[in-house]
Amino acid sequence: MRDTIDWLLSLTGQAEEWILGVADAWWVHLVVYLFAALDGFFPTVPSESTIVSLSSLWSSSGKPSLILIGLAAWMGAWTGDNLGYLIGSKVGWQRFRFLREGKGRKAVETAERGLEKRALVFLMTARYIPFGRTAVNLVAGAVHYPHRHFWPRSLLSTFVWAVYSCAIGAIAGAWFADHHLLAITVALIAAVVMALLVERIIAAIHRALDRRAARRGQAQDAVLDDEPDDAGRSASEDESASSDNLAPSEEPVSEKVPGTAEEPVAAGAEPPGTPSQGENSPA
Repeated sequence: MRDTIDWLLSLTGQAEEWILGVADAWWVHLVVYLFAALDGFFPTVPSESTIVSLSSLWSSSGKPSLILIGLAAWMGAWTGDNLGYLIGSKVGWQRFRFLREGKGRKAVETAERGLEKRALVFLMTARYIPFGRTAVNLVAGAVHYPHRHFWPRSLLSTFVWAVYSCAIGAIAGAWFADHHLLAITVALIAAVVMALLVERIIAAIHRALDRRAARRGQAQDAVLDDEPDDAGRSASEDESASSDNLAPSEEPVSEKVPGTAEEPVAAGAEPPGTPSQGENSPA
């Protein structure tokens, strides 16, 4: 039993030496850059876990340089976002099978709604949602979202993401300064837990914003529905006011028949042709 424990400890020591040797190599920053860039349109690349692991090593051993890791992650993520946008504008997202079904399809639908309603907020938060970063990059290019708005927002969001990933690894690694593998393991577990929490918080924020937008839309529709009634009432009031201002109807004027003249008939006069009393009366 003791021999097995000693063998495991020696194996762990060899693994730590190999990891520290890799962490001190010049090309590790290039690996971080490439992983972060590929993650912009190919979500299975472990970019965040690599950044967290190397950041925890910096905290426990002092290498590699945390600033260089952060810069490589930032520039790689920004490059990957713009490459994803370019692929989406030229090819579209429909050719990617992982985006046509399951969580990928749901992420695409969420990206379409997010870019339509609140592009800035969604571009800042999409990379913390599963498949969200890949979906929003490809969809933004496919729907021809203006690139002059896309790249500066991507630059800001990738900076926040790089700082966030490095901070998780550095803080977790500081707890186990003398055990590099344990520091990496704890950092990765912390990153997974934080990712789940952040995903739930962001989803709750988007749901709240959707409900707020829906209430605002209903209020605007109610105002638009009330406007025709007000206009109808105003028109009816105007008509009634104009009818009240009209002069009372005059006596109807009798029409004269052409060629005839009306003469007033004196009181007591007999109609023409009627014999007066005493004339032609029998004696």
